Amino acid sequence: MQLSVAIIGAGASGLCAAIQLIKKLGLTSFTIYEKSADLGGTWFDNKYPGCACDVASHLYSYSFEPNPDWSQAFSPADEIREYFASVARKYGLIEHIRFRTEVVSARWDAEQNLWRLKLNIAGDNGVIKEVDATANILLSAVGGLNRPYYPEIPGLNDFKGPTLHTAMWDRDVSLKGKRVGVIGNAASGAQVIPELVPITEKLVVFQRTPNWVLPRYNYKHPKFLKFIFRYIPGVQALWRTILFARRDLLFGLGAFRPGGIISKAATARFAKFMKDQIKDPELQTKLIPNYAVGCKRVILSSDYLSAIQHPTTVLVTDPISRIDEYGVVTAGGNRHDVDALVLATGFVTQDSMGHIDVEGRDGLKLKARWENDPEAYLGMTVNGFPNFYTILGPHSGLGHSSVLTMIECQVNYIVQMISTQLATKTLAVEVRREALQAFTEKIYKAMETTTWNAGGCQSWYKNKSGKVTALWPHTVFWYWVQTFRPKYRDFKPVMKPPRSIMYHILTVILAIGLLRRYTVEKLAGYWIGY
Repeated sequence: MQLSVAIIGAGASGLCAAIQLIKKLGLTSFTIYEKSADLGGTWFDNKYPGCACDVASHLYSYSFEPNPDWSQAFSPADEIREYFASVARKYGLIEHIRFRTEVVSARWDAEQNLWRLKLNIAGDNGVIKEVDATANILLSAVGGLNRPYYPEIPGLNDFKGPTLHTAMWDRDVSLKGKRVGVIGNAASGAQVIPELVPITEKLVVFQRTPNWVLPRYNYKHPKFLKFIFRYIPGVQALWRTILFARRDLLFGLGAFRPGGIISKAATARFAKFMKDQIKDPELQTKLIPNYAVGCKRVILSSDYLSAIQHPTTVLVTDPISRIDEYGVVTAGGNRHDVDALVLATGFVTQDSMGHIDVEGRDGLKLKARWENDPEAYLGMTVNGFPNFYTILGPHSGLGHSSVLTMIECQVNYIVQMISTQLATKTLAVEVRREALQAFTEKIYKAMETTTWNAGGCQSWYKNKSGKVTALWPHTVFWYWVQTFRPKYRDFKPVMKPPRSIMYHILTVILAIGLLRRYTVEKLAGYWIGY
């Protein structure tokens, strides 16, 4: 039996899945559908000045493809994208990728036990071609940072100057010598603002909520260090392990539990650092948060606070009322005329697959299923959607470590599931409802005491009802334990009927009732126990 796999997205998740299908299963019957013109996912889309990773380079890479040549501790976006491109070339993935191809919908065909996809392929002339495709297994690797979030501000479309979103940056637009308004000051805002200060006439930063800021200890990797990483066995792996263990250990010791010793110590340290950096008491009040450290993603930057205090920078904390053709008007009635707007407003994280119409068994829609309380067993699979997996789905993102560690855990799990399907000639599997419910209940229970839930802030980690649905509430090590081997009893199979003489003999036996007491699931005993 052969299985075909459709992978949505050619970012870190999709590439990892494709590589492991090749390495562990020798499976090459897969296609990667990528909506952009090149691979890299969020690292291809984000081209704004200063774009870089806030996770150490040696941890933000595949464990099976270490890179001894990282230029610095925290590498810029272009270098990260080139890393993923080089890995893709090494494993021959380019020929499997269909660029400028967007998956519009996916419908489960229960009769044929496969997914029917509708694709939009963008041509060089801008013409969209509609194409159909099929696959036995559908793997979503769209990630949570693939759809830019545009704030619902009245008049946003009325602004007559250029409007740039950090996730859709146009490098042909020059902001030199202009008055620029920046809406948003979280991860992308804190990176782009220091880059804009030296080139703009005036920078107006519109802040809704302050963020905790800690210096980013970035440094260039000297040649001798690269030499050591490349030629001395075990050194690079040891360094990666240290980076990983430090983050996981801090979490395990309670760094993300508000009121704990480590959490209080971190808050005091962060507050002291920010007070030392911010000289103006009024600015201190505006910039230092009053919620627990870690409730929102911590900003790692050594130049953001100095950029905010630059003479040509104006910090506005008054809420935005509307935007007109000339600039921004705040709730207090103050006008801020600007020549260009920069939207550093992040991504649609709670509905990352909302642009794809996914329909499972009996007409069940994934968008409707996830509208209020998104859930997925181990963050990967949902009952009612056979042969469907999602990487970095609900409850499997990270707020304290590198998501690539989670990606590898999930890919290894999914590959084991596919391997078992092949070995047992199983056409389709789906998680049992009771297993998903039990998992979700445990997740919400564990999340109750975390900083992300009880830290006193509103963040993109939460859905509109206030539940933290984006993150895993334990250590990465514990997730690795949970996903090391699938619990096959938590899944139900559809067995592949062997088209042979024996198959027809068994059919006759079944017809006369000699095997009435056996169900399909009992015949597929592999799926109901270890």
